[in-house]
Amino acid sequence: MNGISKVCITSLAMISFCMVGCTPRTVDFSSIERPARAAEMDAYNVFVGNWNWDAKMTNAADEDKDWSGTANWSWTLDNRCLHGVMSGASTNASWEAAGIWSWHPNNKRYIWWMFNDWGYPQQGTAKFDADTKTWRMPFTSIGLDGTKSHGEYVLVVTDNNTIDWSLNEWADGLHTIKKFELIGTYTRRK
Repeated sequence: MNGISKVCITSLAMISFCMVGCTPRTVDFSSIERPARAAEMDAYNVFVGNWNWDAKMTNAADEDKDWSGTANWSWTLDNRCLHGVMSGASTNASWEAAGIWSWHPNNKRYIWWMFNDWGYPQQGTAKFDADTKTWRMPFTSIGLDGTKSHGEYVLVVTDNNTIDWSLNEWADGLHTIKKFELIGTYTRRK
C-alpha cells in the first residue's frame, strides 16, 4: 500500500469516526434535575412590592430637576427572576421601563437588564454588601440622549419600606464626563 492510499484510508476512518461521534445523543430528562434556587436570590426580597419614588436631578434645568414615579417588583420563573415595571416623569419628559434581575449560577454574580419605552437598554451586574445593606449596580447602556453611557445605581436599604438611591451616568468608561445624576428615595406603598 502506497503513502497516498494510507492517507486516504486514514482520512476516511477519521471522518467516519467523527460522524459517529457527532451524532446527537438522546437526552434523558428523567436523569436531569432542576438545581436548587440560589440562596443569593433572597437578597432581592426587599424590592418585592409596590413603590413610589421621588428624586432630584442635580444638573437639570429648573423645570426638570424634580422627578417622581412608581416601581412594581415581583418574583417570576419559580422565584429565580425578579421582574419589575417602572415609570418616571419630570415636567418635560417621561419614561416607562421593565427589568429583570437574577443570579448567574456559574459566574456567581447578580445580573440584570432594563428596557425602556425610548428603546434604550441597560445591562449590568450587581454586588450586595449585607453589612451596609448597599447594592452597587454598574451598567452600560444607551442613555436617554441616544449616546453610549456608563453608569451606576447605588441603593441603600434604610428599612423594609425605604430605599435611598442614586444614579450616575457618564459618557465614558473612565467616568470623567458626567451626563447626569439623580438622587432619590423609594417608599413602599401600603
